[in-house]
Amino acid sequence: MKDALRYAPLVVDEIDELAEILCNEPVYRHIGGVPSLADFELHHRRALNGPRPGGAPEVWVNIAVRHAVSGKLVGRLEATAHADLAEAAFLYDPAVWGKGYATSGLNWLKDYLRRYDTVRTLWGTTVPQNHRSAALMRRCGFVEVPAVDLPELYSYDAGDLVFRCDLT
Repeated sequence: MKDALRYAPLVVDEIDELAEILCNEPVYRHIGGVPSLADFELHHRRALNGPRPGGAPEVWVNIAVRHAVSGKLVGRLEATAHADLAEAAFLYDPAVWGKGYATSGLNWLKDYLRRYDTVRTLWGTTVPQNHRSAALMRRCGFVEVPAVDLPELYSYDAGDLVFRCDLT
């Protein structure tokens, strides 16, 4: 599976292609509903611009995931590194769900983030109804932790399941 996918920094020219595969109800079922194309583009342009100057030190990682043979975009990986942790996010085309692409991608992201000496843990959150994402994180070595005494997690909302993966 590892060789079936190619990972590269997401670029502005890929946003429209990304919208074609991700702007649909199954992808956004658990994350607030399908955005308009304008909102999708604005969100991704902001993500690619990175954190605001003068804010807390952060690294924003935005990765396009493509099928190695066809070159077709199949998903997106994201991480926000701050303090001694990073928070992961992942969105994939429903047409490739169940093929192991998200598992490969999340494991790739874990390896990629190990290059940052300060990042010790990778975190992920999801709503309890999102069984697919919770199962994916468990498959990739994340452990569910109680939502008490958490570090500052930008992606956490009250009631979310919280997962932690040590990168050291």
